[in-house]
Amino acid sequence: MIESIKGISLIIGLGIVIRYAYRFIMFVYAFSLRAPVNIKKYGSWVVVTGATDGIGKAYCHQFAKKGLNICLVSRSQEKLNLVASEIENKYNVQTKVISFDFNTTDDTKYQALYKQLGGLDIGVLVNNVGISYEHPMYLDELQPSTIESLINLNVRSLTVLSKFVLPTMSEKKRGCIINLSSFSGIAPSGVALLSVYSGTKAYVEKFSLALNTEYAKRGVFVQCITPGIVVSNMSKVRRTSLFVPSPEAFTRSAVATIGHEKITTGYWSHEIQAFFIKSLPEFVTEKILFDMHLGQRKRALNKKKQN
Repeated sequence: MIESIKGISLIIGLGIVIRYAYRFIMFVYAFSLRAPVNIKKYGSWVVVTGATDGIGKAYCHQFAKKGLNICLVSRSQEKLNLVASEIENKYNVQTKVISFDFNTTDDTKYQALYKQLGGLDIGVLVNNVGISYEHPMYLDELQPSTIESLINLNVRSLTVLSKFVLPTMSEKKRGCIINLSSFSGIAPSGVALLSVYSGTKAYVEKFSLALNTEYAKRGVFVQCITPGIVVSNMSKVRRTSLFVPSPEAFTRSAVATIGHEKITTGYWSHEIQAFFIKSLPEFVTEKILFDMHLGQRKRALNKKKQN
């Protein structure tokens, strides 16, 4: 009896070791050895929302570097013109700029946006536009307008734009949609003090995975990116480190996963962080994240008092 138990335990232990060894090998392969796909096969134009700063701007540069034409969509016409000019001069590709505020539920405004996108051979749509909190807050501290903006920018925009491009992509049997989620969306218990933001990013994850299953046989690849902290205005982090890449380093890595990973953090050190977030007991990650954001909230409130 004891020998049987030992034998079963050994088999289980060996299975666990093999599983994690396989995951490690695939991790190394994905971020250092695997050849990227030819993104031009999807189409000649890439549409990027939230295209004038941070990750969105960096995505524009990465795709332009590969010879793709870039359609930049963002609020500021001045910033759009500046980034588009920079891309055209540097990479010798075509650009198109569209000034649009995604913080709306007005379908007539979206119809105007669709008209401007019409005629482009859209191969890749990068749904990057989004917002977070000013600082971690309890739900009752959020203004109704902030909640509405979080839903409009983080949920509604990517849903309706995906719906717009899918018929043509399906007809051509080629296309790629990249939706930006977050660590906040994959944390098992969500992220306290960022409840609405976390909830919207969880929607992005589930929406993307379901959409990929729906349209994979029609030649459309849908990817969900779940990054950790990247240097940007949204994160309010200004310096790079081992676990905080620049937007350029992050997107260079993330673009290489297109066509391979339907869900990924996009960056090797973020993948390690995500592994621990998912592997630790839920009550442990819940407490770690809550304490971290509670500290951020206190510091932000103290800074406001001093000002």
